[in-house]
Amino acid sequence: MTRISLIIIIVLLLAGCENRKGDNMRYSYCISQDSTTGWNIIQLNAENPADSTKNISIKVVPHGGNNMFSFTAGGRELIKGPEELINLLNPKRGNPILYPTPNRVVNGRFEFLGESYTMQVPGEENPRTIHGLVWDAPWEFSEPEVHENGVILATWYEFSEDNPRFQAFPFFNTIRVTYTVFDSGVRIAYEVKNNDKKPLGFGFAVHPFWQVIGDKSSNKIQVALPYHMEAAEKIPTGKLEPVEGTDWNLYDPTPVSELDLDDVYYGATPESVVRVIYESIGLELQQKATADFSHVVVYTPDTDFFCIENQTCSTNAHNLYAQGFKKESHLQIVQPGKTTGGHVEYTVVKK
Repeated sequence: MTRISLIIIIVLLLAGCENRKGDNMRYSYCISQDSTTGWNIIQLNAENPADSTKNISIKVVPHGGNNMFSFTAGGRELIKGPEELINLLNPKRGNPILYPTPNRVVNGRFEFLGESYTMQVPGEENPRTIHGLVWDAPWEFSEPEVHENGVILATWYEFSEDNPRFQAFPFFNTIRVTYTVFDSGVRIAYEVKNNDKKPLGFGFAVHPFWQVIGDKSSNKIQVALPYHMEAAEKIPTGKLEPVEGTDWNLYDPTPVSELDLDDVYYGATPESVVRVIYESIGLELQQKATADFSHVVVYTPDTDFFCIENQTCSTNAHNLYAQGFKKESHLQIVQPGKTTGGHVEYTVVKK
């Protein structure tokens, strides 16, 4: 689809919505436009006609970094977004997509297969040292699709010579992210295709800023992973430390008010228990992911949000991989012409 034809479709849909009734649920989407930024806001909905407390809704702005800046369950907002959409990118809020280098990269420079790269975006004074290259970039998207068991939004971003950011990550590739709202939550799936003639090394992550709801002590998290990554100035050394018997142990639900973390955990599997517990509203949010999501970053600043970030790799992954920490970095490598991917699900459970 050409850019012109895509714009025509978007214009036709701006004032429109579509819905379809499924088993016990009604799925729909709407596209509106923010008056200040001009960004299109895509809203996906799952409505339970018999029980509105089971309604699910998300809002995504593809042109604003493809950020899912709103996620409501039963009308309750779970994500800390900006008061005005124009402030979505500074400071970061919502649920940014981190690619191709989640979290930090030392000095914005990395090594991969014997070559050195600097993540310098044209027009920026310094190389990118944190969260990659796409969280503030405009993404493309297509018309959402409504099905009997969910509503889906497909988005994509391409690194090619026509993209100024290509010089910061000179690998021909396309990343696709699909948002699906289903009866009890949302699935965020990614797919990376290597369009180059050389191997592609990357990491993918989502960075939800979960709201503090009610008294902070009633907001609890559980990240039942076996290892913590030793770090120096928030950069992992490559050493894995068992959490048993340490202050990093999050096998049991722990109040956010008791934590001061900005740390990387390792050893996640599709069976791992990673969840947010909102005791004040009787709601639990389960974060499940496919096997490629081996790491989870836990960030609990002294403010009104906290973050539990599913990642396919560690912080500074390329450099750790180059230093021989292949397992610990879990850098994703896809060969020329090949595609790989996975997904994260946020499932709502009412108590």
